[in-house]
Amino acid sequence: AGWHAKSFGFDWNKRADQHKYEVKSGLPAVHAAIMNDDWDLALELICPDDFGLHWLPPASQSPPKNGRTDLDASSWTVDFLSQNKTIQNNAILEMAMHHTFVTSTADNCLYGANLLTLCLLKPARPDVLQQVINLATKEAPKYLNLPDAIGRTPLWVALENQDHASIQLLLKSGADPLQACKFSPQGEAKSPLSQAAKSASKEIFRDLLRATIDQGEKFTPYDFNEDSLYLKHWAACHYSKDVLWLADQVEVLRGPLFCFNDVSGSSYFYRSVIDGYLWYKIKNGNEDLIEWLRKLDTSPAISKDIESSPLYAAASQATIHTYLQLSDFFFDIDKDLFCNVDMDDLDFRMTKNFYLTHTVKNYEDYLDSKPEPLQVMKSQAIIDFVKEQLKVLLENHSELNFDEFSRTVKSVWPFISDDEKNTLLKEALFISNDHKELVLGLLDSKINVLTLEEIILLSAHKKNTAVFELAVDLSDHWRRILRGLEAGKPEGEWMLEAALAARSLKWVNKLINAGFDLQAAIYRNPALIIALADLDPRGLAKKLKGRDYKIAPYMIEQTKTEAGKQALMALMTKASNNS
Repeated sequence: AGWHAKSFGFDWNKRADQHKYEVKSGLPAVHAAIMNDDWDLALELICPDDFGLHWLPPASQSPPKNGRTDLDASSWTVDFLSQNKTIQNNAILEMAMHHTFVTSTADNCLYGANLLTLCLLKPARPDVLQQVINLATKEAPKYLNLPDAIGRTPLWVALENQDHASIQLLLKSGADPLQACKFSPQGEAKSPLSQAAKSASKEIFRDLLRATIDQGEKFTPYDFNEDSLYLKHWAACHYSKDVLWLADQVEVLRGPLFCFNDVSGSSYFYRSVIDGYLWYKIKNGNEDLIEWLRKLDTSPAISKDIESSPLYAAASQATIHTYLQLSDFFFDIDKDLFCNVDMDDLDFRMTKNFYLTHTVKNYEDYLDSKPEPLQVMKSQAIIDFVKEQLKVLLENHSELNFDEFSRTVKSVWPFISDDEKNTLLKEALFISNDHKELVLGLLDSKINVLTLEEIILLSAHKKNTAVFELAVDLSDHWRRILRGLEAGKPEGEWMLEAALAARSLKWVNKLINAGFDLQAAIYRNPALIIALADLDPRGLAKKLKGRDYKIAPYMIEQTKTEAGKQALMALMTKASNNS
């Protein structure tokens, strides 16, 4: 340190010069020794008081270039005061480059380091590093985990440098893998364990997990939503063989590791449901299942992402026996595991998936495999199954793809009433042509009058012309109205309005041709002309020929189609010319 001070013009034998040097350099002597690779002096000087001091140098500890002796380049400090923006900007760049040069070594920024992080960043000679860690462990243990001036804990630095030997030394001394490191003004906290989950080798992540558990943290039952050990992120970046390896290495975390999705997009537990391994586990009875699940320390939904859970997989793709046994287990275990789970949502989604995946035939086969006493209740059980399946179908029909819809409709069809079949038809008509054709093909009873009227009104409201015309063509009531019009009865105005709303030119023409009194309807509701113009702009003049009407400007404004506007404007011009 005396030599280093002398190189800048300070006499180390003078107390005032010592003070000036340390103020200028921002370093205690031991830090200067480390920076100058004077390891023997560092070993001699190190004491517990050194650990809390930060390295915040304004200048390099190496002699300045070009024979200069000042510790800090001063030109940019003066240029900051300039009114010239270009000079100011250049001064900022010079300052940034200067501080980067004097506070970095290799890829490591040393700015703000404390004694322990400085030794790791430099890096120090192994025996010096060992001495520093030993001294910290014995005399100043809080500095093993305390972040330095810019947020780095010693374990974070060792991890970032992929320094496995230093990681082992720190972990053995009690460094905490969960100690928060703050790197932003907003206080965003990260820990060495969270960083290891993203970028470290699986061996280092394993070692940090083991150290965390050995330090007395309790993680059973594991909180899958909080995921305090970052298992979800780690598993998502690794293949299943690595997940199985880590589960063997850290057995206490076997259950949570099996329940998080790996690179394949699913969890080991999920796949065990799909490939039948779970069934192998429970085929000898429910007790085997419960024992295995308890060892896995799993939760009912695994996380807020219910669709990634084994229960969801069982409801979707496993046998009925597997799903029911798994469901019984999850809903019978300690309710504390459900603290972060919306039970109503969980039950609803599992039930929905179960009934949309399996058929009545599947359920009958399941019942046939049960002991004899249950056969007495078989009929009622099937009735209950169909009732629930139909309920789920009607609640979710618009969200289902065609295969799901088709499978479920065919499952319940032989067991439901004519009214329920009519309800299914009404819903299917408004989904797609495929859905409509499926249910019409299955229909083995007459569509009742009330259902037809509901379909007609709904299709008019939805402006669904095809469904409207299908329902009206099947309606005896509409056929009677047509016959009444042909016989001179003054009726059918609501039917014309419905046909216009459904944009059914076919039935508008049928009603008018049958004798509907369009003149009287226009007197009562002139806006009918607007709807006629939009529906049939080419035939509008013919429909209004010989009738008393007036085209007002508001009608043109309210017309929705350009062709309709042109048709109304033509009639207005013609009326003006005639007058």
